Amino acid sequence: MGRIAAVFDVDKTLIQGATERLFFRYLVRHGLLPVSRALVFLGGLARKPRERFRDKTYLQGLPVAETVHLARRCYREKIAPRLSPAALACVREHQAQGHEIVLLTGSLAFLTLPLKEELGADWLIATEVGQNGSKFSGELTGLHPRGENKLTLLMELSRAQGLDLSRSFAYGDHLLDLHLFRHIGFPVVVNPSWRLRLLARRHRWPIRFF
Repeated sequence: MGRIAAVFDVDKTLIQGATERLFFRYLVRHGLLPVSRALVFLGGLARKPRERFRDKTYLQGLPVAETVHLARRCYREKIAPRLSPAALACVREHQAQGHEIVLLTGSLAFLTLPLKEELGADWLIATEVGQNGSKFSGELTGLHPRGENKLTLLMELSRAQGLDLSRSFAYGDHLLDLHLFRHIGFPVVVNPSWRLRLLARRHRWPIRFF
């Protein structure tokens, strides 16, 4: 029998807000991402709205070491204060029961690593960005953890680490988390939109507010 996991989305589930949006502004504010480049990037997103979550080209050419350092500062100053006390208590409840904690997010891996460390989570599945030497390439490496890809990546982890998803828990706030909810033993809807709230009631999934 495999181990039980508690799988948590990050943005708007554990963290009140969008972590990468906070980091984007932080990069601009501290001068690592010039305002002109930021505006060009945002203009490109407006023309390709379907790519807005996958497009990490704003990181292209940024020095890895300095960017990761700023990410940790951003986490301490802007993200950690947004960690929901109710969400933290929920994580601690699962840890007290011996459950494996998995953070599963489309946000950047190097940005959410400090959250994994703070929580003492066992696993982090997040967006990985490639490197060209000492600088970021701006290209994704591996699957982008969003929608169906979240389920694919979680299943890969469960096979490799012996997790029993049929006895595990998943917490998420988005309609795209439905792929995950339908393949996990105990889905929990967090801070839902009205559409997700209706689906949760239809399927009798618990609703929590963090």
